[in-house]
Amino acid sequence: MRQRIRHGHSRPEGETVERIRSYEIVSEIAFLGRRRRVYTRIVALSGARPGDRVLDVGCSGGYLARLLAAAVTPDGQVTGIDPASAAIDYARQRAPGNCSFAVGVAQDLDLPDRSFDVVTSTLAVHHIPEAERAAAFREMFRVMRPGGRLLVADFRPSGRRLTLHFVGQAMRHNNVDLLDDLATAAGFQVESHGDLPMLRYVRAVRPDGT
Repeated sequence: MRQRIRHGHSRPEGETVERIRSYEIVSEIAFLGRRRRVYTRIVALSGARPGDRVLDVGCSGGYLARLLAAAVTPDGQVTGIDPASAAIDYARQRAPGNCSFAVGVAQDLDLPDRSFDVVTSTLAVHHIPEAERAAAFREMFRVMRPGGRLLVADFRPSGRRLTLHFVGQAMRHNNVDLLDDLATAAGFQVESHGDLPMLRYVRAVRPDGT
């Protein structure tokens, strides 16, 4: 049985909408009021532009997906994937017209090959079991068209108590320094990486002809 991406502490399946709301509130607090600024920067780094088809993997309540949806208007589309049905319900209630959501796992995406111009994944990799992370990056490669762009961001190591509470036990098995290696092994060409408040990111492309 495949393990699923978790947001927050590990819990049995069947998280509630209230749990997702709590996650959103704690996220705002953890970013010290800079969440929108940080996520707006993520959108810019992703290269999403009007007309693009974008996939957000591990979308949680859809916060980043909604910002991406604004960036790809008027003709672009954003799809958000998350294994928590409560998160997907929450996201659907707030979705703009060019944004859709579905339950799914990063390591086994039920989506066609070469169907997205941009793939993003933020604060999700550390929730994917270590043994499944390579498969998740291969799936992101598979669903991206040649020349498409990848932006993955996850927590940087931090001693801040609030951050550790926010990410839970999964952070103990997170090594953001491996994001470049995971992307390269999947077939991506890494273009850059860097730090944002609380986050480290990697930008990559699927080379033409692959």
